[in-house]
Amino acid sequence: MNPDIPQTQAEAPAVLRPATSNANYNIAPDQFERVIAPLPEDQQDVIRWWYFLGKDRSWTLTQLAKASGSSSTTLSRVFRGEYGADLGNLCDALTRARDSFAESVNNPEFIQTSLASQLFAICDRTRNLRTVAFAQGVMGNGKTTALEEYKRRNNHGRTIYYRCEPGLTLVQFISSLASACGVGFKSKQTQLRIREKLYTLLGAGQRLLIIDELHQLFLRREKSDITPIQQCEFLRCLYDKSAAVNSGCGMLLVSTDALDDYLTHAGPALAQLLDRGTIKVILPPKPTPEDARALTRHFGLPVLTADEPDASEILKDILKSSGLRQLTLHLRDGAATAAKQGERYGWHHFVSAFKDLKSLSKRHK
Repeated sequence: MNPDIPQTQAEAPAVLRPATSNANYNIAPDQFERVIAPLPEDQQDVIRWWYFLGKDRSWTLTQLAKASGSSSTTLSRVFRGEYGADLGNLCDALTRARDSFAESVNNPEFIQTSLASQLFAICDRTRNLRTVAFAQGVMGNGKTTALEEYKRRNNHGRTIYYRCEPGLTLVQFISSLASACGVGFKSKQTQLRIREKLYTLLGAGQRLLIIDELHQLFLRREKSDITPIQQCEFLRCLYDKSAAVNSGCGMLLVSTDALDDYLTHAGPALAQLLDRGTIKVILPPKPTPEDARALTRHFGLPVLTADEPDASEILKDILKSSGLRQLTLHLRDGAATAAKQGERYGWHHFVSAFKDLKSLSKRHK
């Protein structure tokens, strides 16, 4: 290569602009994404992984440097675009450190139900296709628990979970969503600037944005209130603009059946959003018998046999009339009864706790 001839963009090694170092971890996620955008995808991926690992765990830059085998000064320069040298060797070292990083993936409180497995598959496909997906189901069947666990397992900035709240204005909705995405902003910053930050962040890194409890946006609204329509339109704009800025993100909308009661007024706006995607799923209303067995095993109960007719009848009734949430609550109540008596949890504790609760309910009628 002739040193007197400037390298073309294709020939030049991937470097970040030189500047002075400032070893802190205050760079905002959207600014960070703009910094690494010119890099090859494999380098973006490993740098992003370490950046968001630290953010997810609220680490200092020193803690992150110790985990990655690098230095806080080096990481600060990389995150700010001030490294000023070829990143090949450094990214190779960060990749090796990532591969050997011992990360706890167990959540002893989580139970892998059939609905959780279905939602995990929907999340994976929505992310990979960068599409809009919609999942709807009855309340209390474990949707939120499964989605929160998916987010925990697919962290490092790859999954953003947002739970809707009732009564928010459009500005409050956008601001709270930005906070959930880790997008910092000052009180005097315009909404347009906050939106641009969201487009930048969600457009990079093949992210998944989960919007849970979508029906909450419509609660206690007057028929003339167009706020839910504006919020749905913003989500549509967010999906479209993130794709225009970069590769775009996947967006999963999740709601209970209560949403059906509000769609007469806001249906067209939501329909335009859903039209961006191909995945529309009605989730099963009741847990399967295997789900029930998984729950009882989780609490250390023995296999239910014909010798426990009362427990069998109670369990059958809960599964028929309620869902996983109620079953879990009753199983926990039985476990508390066993613990209070200093005994190993058995089905008689479950039955006793259930009957006690029923008697308390009757007294207050």
